[in-house]
Amino acid sequence: MRISNAWIGFLILLLCACSTSPAWKGAALQDAKTLLKDAPRAEDHPNAGGAMMLSHAVVEYFPDGTSLTRRHERYKIFNERGRRFASKSISYRQGYQEARILFAHTIKPDGKVVALSPSDIHDTTQYGAYDFYTDIRQKRFTMPAVENGCIVDIAYEIKNLKPVLPFDYFTAFIFDHFFPIQEDILEVHVPASISLRYKYLNISGEPVIEKTGNRVRYIFTNRNRKEIIPEPRMPGLLDRETFPQIWMWTLQDWQILSSWYGKVFFEQMKASSELEAFTRHLIAKAPSREDKIRILFDFVARKVRYVAILLGPHTHQPHSASEVFLKRYGDCKDKTVLLLTMLKIAGIEGYPALVPVQRDHFDQTMPSLSAFNHVLAVVPQKDGWFWLETTNEAAAYDTTPFMQPTTVFIISPDGSHRFDRTPPLDDRKDYITSELLFRIDPEGNALADMTHVYFGKAAEAMRYAFKYLPPEQRKILFEKKGIEVRSLEIGSVDDAQNPFRVHLTGFINNMAQRVDPDTMILSNVVRMDTFRDITASKTRLYPVVMPVSFYREETIRYVFPDGYQMRNVPNSLISGEKFHNRQVSFRFEESTLTVSIETSGSALRIATDEMDRFREYAAILQAYESSVQTMIFEKRR
Repeated sequence: MRISNAWIGFLILLLCACSTSPAWKGAALQDAKTLLKDAPRAEDHPNAGGAMMLSHAVVEYFPDGTSLTRRHERYKIFNERGRRFASKSISYRQGYQEARILFAHTIKPDGKVVALSPSDIHDTTQYGAYDFYTDIRQKRFTMPAVENGCIVDIAYEIKNLKPVLPFDYFTAFIFDHFFPIQEDILEVHVPASISLRYKYLNISGEPVIEKTGNRVRYIFTNRNRKEIIPEPRMPGLLDRETFPQIWMWTLQDWQILSSWYGKVFFEQMKASSELEAFTRHLIAKAPSREDKIRILFDFVARKVRYVAILLGPHTHQPHSASEVFLKRYGDCKDKTVLLLTMLKIAGIEGYPALVPVQRDHFDQTMPSLSAFNHVLAVVPQKDGWFWLETTNEAAAYDTTPFMQPTTVFIISPDGSHRFDRTPPLDDRKDYITSELLFRIDPEGNALADMTHVYFGKAAEAMRYAFKYLPPEQRKILFEKKGIEVRSLEIGSVDDAQNPFRVHLTGFINNMAQRVDPDTMILSNVVRMDTFRDITASKTRLYPVVMPVSFYREETIRYVFPDGYQMRNVPNSLISGEKFHNRQVSFRFEESTLTVSIETSGSALRIATDEMDRFREYAAILQAYESSVQTMIFEKRR
């Protein structure tokens, strides 16, 4: 078999760069036809676009806290759906990390090897299209000579030269993916003084642990896993109750993190004379502590622009409060440090609270800075906290910051810490009401008068959307629903303390179908989620997960011309099942049909052994939906 000069060069580079990992060297020098012969076959995996033949990662930590990660990945591409495996982006932080491609080549189905040209490796900023200041870059490339049945083979390394928090390793080793896996290996090498902790979930086992001198090597392996076949509304792959996985970390306890972060955060709470004077003037007429909190939060949330900054030391350390105040922009940590500094000037103590990346799966037994990617401010009050989410310019100071309760990590100036949990939605504060009136003429057209009012957290998305839409674009939102808008009034997009109101009048062609001079048909009066996507299949391998929804009350009135009667008034629906709360009722009086709808839904998880009962519940909803799809109205002579 002929091998190009470029390919030989890559092999030489591999031998020099990977001498500490003989498994990589052996894999790279195998006969290409042997790799093709042993590769998974497309006919054995009709639902997959490709297969992972090998993923071998080696993470080495050195005594000075720096580290080196090498990764070798090999994929068999079955069809066009698997072409994504032929493109690669490798992220690194310029000045803090170095990234290098060790080798990359394509093995064609006939055994010919085609190497990636170094000129086809592009080094670009990762977030060039965003309002973002960052030193995060990426090496990007796409493999040559890719066709169905080929193998792509890639190896690269990342040197971590300036770790943010030394010896803070945190990762998840996931067993199942949406593609089949032949072999997946993770090695972690640490000094003997560093202990790698790990937790197996939904699978039993232990890593291979090898001790050599003053170093310890942990080896985790995963072999011969079938691909996941996606199901509607299934959990994500990091769901700890469903999918097998291993989590590993190196920090001994949370105190290491809170002491470190407390220092880098609170030392930035520096107030210039201008910031102090501005703060005192802003709250000069505030009658109470809570009013001061509201005024200061409103200023930082709405007058200081959010701009993500991951640059130099400021991936985790905020800029000084005075600098953020002067520039009037910053990211979550910058806006939080400014707010807490202004609160301190006002004599009010508050703290930063770190928010986890995996909010649904955060584990308090696994300390790591990498577990978090957001920060907000908290201020004590009599029965808990004010949760001050400064990056949400549409939020009120006294609402819950997230749709679902989330555990956060609160840090005090002395470096101590505590965990607490944000409150859930409150149906008495966070809800939506709708009053819809349609006056239908003898031709079936309708004049519409519609009012929607959004309260509490339910108002945030609408307030934000309308704030950044020009007036004509606001109208288009309703025109897309077939409404000729004649007037549109909205509430204040800046007043987050009061409900957000949208009032619309307009005209709708053919709202009711005029069958003959004495008969009209009204369709699709009640739209509801009846879970047809979940219940269409008779089998289910994974749980169903559904997010929380806002409590909503709707009253819809259809006023027909005088003399019209409804042939059959539908029965009411009252559903108090654990799966959902839904009530629908109909009333017809004096040519007017009134439909009242009440819905609410908590975050829901339906286990596979509950699916038969859930299908029975969904069948009732589906039958009801069908029974009210079409309503007949007749004029009495």
